Amino acid sequence: ARARAEAAQAEAKAEAFKQYQEAAVVDMVLQRLPQVAEAVAEPLLGARRVTLVADGSGAIGVSKLPQEILEVVTQLPVTIQALTNVT
Repeated sequence: ARARAEAAQAEAKAEAFKQYQEAAVVDMVLQRLPQVAEAVAEPLLGARRVTLVADGSGAIGVSKLPQEILEVVTQLPVTIQALTNVT
């Protein structure tokens, strides 16, 4: 009974995604962004030392680290658009 209920739920989701393709993709991306940001930052948790290379403009040092993580996360929509062709 549980498997049937899960299958029915998956089928209902699939039908909803067909009807609301772009909105569904955007919704999924927005729901996952915090997890993606965590995954991007996670390798730094175990790091004893981080070396940042600066191009000479803007912030340098540890203050630049949050900006670097944010840049990775903000480029995700462009990547997802390229992969899914959803604008």
